[in-house]
Order: sequence, then C-alpha cells, then structure tokens
Amino acid sequence: MTTNLTTNSLESQVINNVFHIFPILRNRILKSREIAQETDIQLPHAQILLELSEHDNMSVTQLSRHTGIAMPNITPIIDRLCSLGYVDRHHSSNDRRMVEISIKDAGLDCIRRIKAVIADQTFHQDVYYSEAQLVRLNEALQTIMRYFPIED
Repeated sequence: MTTNLTTNSLESQVINNVFHIFPILRNRILKSREIAQETDIQLPHAQILLELSEHDNMSVTQLSRHTGIAMPNITPIIDRLCSLGYVDRHHSSNDRRMVEISIKDAGLDCIRRIKAVIADQTFHQDVYYSEAQLVRLNEALQTIMRYFPIED
C-alpha cells in the first residue's frame, strides 16, 4: 500500500523534519569523534552503556530493542565493553540459561564523561541556550519518545 503525500501535507512535513533531524543529532549533539576521543568508545557502545545505566540488568535482546542496534552487532560491542571493564556478563537469577549484562562503576563513570562531552560540545560552546529554551527542547524530545515508545 502506498500513500500519496503531497508536498504540503502535514505527514510530508513530519517526514521531512525527521530526515532533517538526523544530521542535527549526529553533528551537533551526538558528536561521535569527540565521544571517542574522550572515552575510546564509539557511539553504539555509549548507547549500550546508557541503557544499562538506566536498567539494572538487560539481556542482549533487550539491548538490541532499546538501542536499535542489530543483534549480530551487539555481541562484539559487549565484548569490547567487557574488556574495558565497563560491563559484566552474568547468568540471570531467574533463569540460569539466560545471560544478562550489567554496568559496572567504570561504565557509569564513562557515561558521566560522555554526558560531559556532549554538554560541553552542545551547550557550552559558542551558543548560549536559556533555561526556557532547554526546557522546550527537553519537552520536544520527551514528546517524540512518548509517540514512539520502545517496546519490550
């Protein structure tokens, strides 16, 4: 089924805005190069650490769903994070057959450094954002997350 989207339709405007937001997020907020220089990890690794910092234990499947990182790519990322001492693999207390991943103190420290880099590069450089602007930006991002929730 195809949808006929006119150039002025609201749906078309939303789609255009979604495509325009990607480079803004990638180039102005989530600056991979700066994150890698500060922490020696790439953005997908940071995504995994952030998810683990917000949830006690997660399976590989849950991490894949929450981050959008394909299952085959998760294992090498977790291997790297384990080798850096940022996460730990262990058997679930509910089902010994299931392996869960949890974040270690070093991983929490890495997340703090990543957030500091993002804050410094995004909000503390040439442009000053008022508290009201940051509140509106946060509300807009929360609205997007509410409309497109992660399904477990």
